[in-house]
Amino acid sequence: MKTVKLLLLAGSCLVSFALPGQKRVPHPFTHRAEASKEGRLQVLAEVRYPNTTFLRLYFKGTQLGETSYLLLEGADGAQQVLRRGDLENWKFSSAYFNGTTVKVSLFAAAGEKNLVNLSEAMITDEEAERARKARKAAQPAETASRASSREVLSTASDLTETHPHAKAVGRFTNGVEAGGTGWIAPNGAIVTENVGGGAYDVIEFNVPASIGTTVQHPAPEDQYPLNYGHTAKGTHKFVFEGEGWVSKVIWGVVEALPNGTGLRPGERQQEYFRIAKNPSNYILDDLEDAGVDLFHYGTFNGPVLEGNLNFKNLQLTHTTLQKQNNSLRYDLPYASDDRDLFVVYSTNFLAAGAPVVYEGSNVAIGIHSRSNEGNNPSVGPGFRSDGFRNGVARFFTEKSAYLDWNGVSNQPNGQIDKPYLTVQQAAQHAPTDYTVYIARGTYPGAVTFNRPLTLRAPVGLVKIGANQVVGRQAAGPTIPPHWLEGAPSPSFEDQSAEERRVGASPNPFRDEVTINYEVSRKGPVSVAVFNGGGAEVARLVSGEAEAGPHTVRWGGTDRTGAPVAPGLYFVRVNTGSQTLTTKVLKQ
Repeated sequence: MKTVKLLLLAGSCLVSFALPGQKRVPHPFTHRAEASKEGRLQVLAEVRYPNTTFLRLYFKGTQLGETSYLLLEGADGAQQVLRRGDLENWKFSSAYFNGTTVKVSLFAAAGEKNLVNLSEAMITDEEAERARKARKAAQPAETASRASSREVLSTASDLTETHPHAKAVGRFTNGVEAGGTGWIAPNGAIVTENVGGGAYDVIEFNVPASIGTTVQHPAPEDQYPLNYGHTAKGTHKFVFEGEGWVSKVIWGVVEALPNGTGLRPGERQQEYFRIAKNPSNYILDDLEDAGVDLFHYGTFNGPVLEGNLNFKNLQLTHTTLQKQNNSLRYDLPYASDDRDLFVVYSTNFLAAGAPVVYEGSNVAIGIHSRSNEGNNPSVGPGFRSDGFRNGVARFFTEKSAYLDWNGVSNQPNGQIDKPYLTVQQAAQHAPTDYTVYIARGTYPGAVTFNRPLTLRAPVGLVKIGANQVVGRQAAGPTIPPHWLEGAPSPSFEDQSAEERRVGASPNPFRDEVTINYEVSRKGPVSVAVFNGGGAEVARLVSGEAEAGPHTVRWGGTDRTGAPVAPGLYFVRVNTGSQTLTTKVLKQ
């Protein structure tokens, strides 16, 4: 590497324009590189602001050759490569870098002219940040009303290990603030609440722990620019019982562009959330405990998380669905939409855009929009809404079909909530010129396509034509079939956990849980524990068993005897003729 004279550029404090807690300052620097006979990497400048917590650079007017690129290096070793197309995606800016310094280098490819124009830097606005924190500190604490007894906060650093699909949850940011939650749909689109755009033009995944109230950014390869020129959005109206005015919830979808890696979030994270219609009030009438998970990033250091240094990190909240008719008035067709289009539950967290997911699965049935207010519960739009569901499904093209070997419905028709289960089904039934979005996984059997179709793999690696594959493992074992349209399904259990003749106590547990199960006739039996991602954690029983009741204890350890992390686990009893399943929560 050849190094040219290093320019140390300490920034001025003239504000170009300001955002809460941050500011963009002029930072003029220009470098022209004439064409050379061989490529070379040159260090151009080191940008330093001693009092900032992060840096983002702007390169308005930069012109790179076709194979030339910029290399940005942060003080913590983070790197970002920006080629011509990357600069366009980032609107001639960089990702966020933690710390006070970024080194800027240029790789000038042989025979290419380059113009590097460093125009501005975004840094922490200390005065605005102090004022912002003072305003929040002066805000009166909210009271926790209608809080669910099942609501639990999880800030475990291994949340994505116990719930791998949590890797599909991202945080919008403007540099110093967390601006809500977005998550990856089966087609790679980002689903959230509000797509108003503005300063929150980056979504981040694999977010590291905050330091106090200071946001820490992940590596640049886990940050993605957003295209607010390509969005979908909608509104649903409702009226709370006892109120005479109309309230609203909103949903939105936005495109995340490839970053310097050339990948979009789904392609890099290799995780996503499936889509299913939320249960109607009629279905909820028959349920005692319709548990759901919310994965979200906090936006403010509010009363629930006061003093928690991880408030801007990924959170997991467990809660329970409530009957829509108990809280929402029937006021059709003028003041409100059909009550079944909403998901209703209880949470006090500011979790805008969080997926509302069947507990222990990656099946999203809606998003969070409004938290508890007074005596009113939380409300969000559900995927029973055709507008919302189709807004996601047809985001990239109207002619969209879906394929998922582990889809949640055994009545596949290619729709996002009822995807084809095999490649052969897609080849036979997907209409001509459709785009088929294939979920990650290995698909068995050879296939022949006899008409034009576009195949895309937006959420991970896809292998087609394998001779042997792991049996289909749909999300059903954790979801009673009557929650899902298209039930009953042989992929799902026919009874609720209480009816499956298997139970656990104490539950939740800390040190040890006792599993009680019943065997209908003598034969081979296995009892195993699985995590939320479907991976076997421990095998408790494997052998012959007599007919009748049985008991086994689990001490909360894995196969090696090491304690497992706190969280939700699934105990499955396989008798050969049927599978019995129950949930246990380790505290």
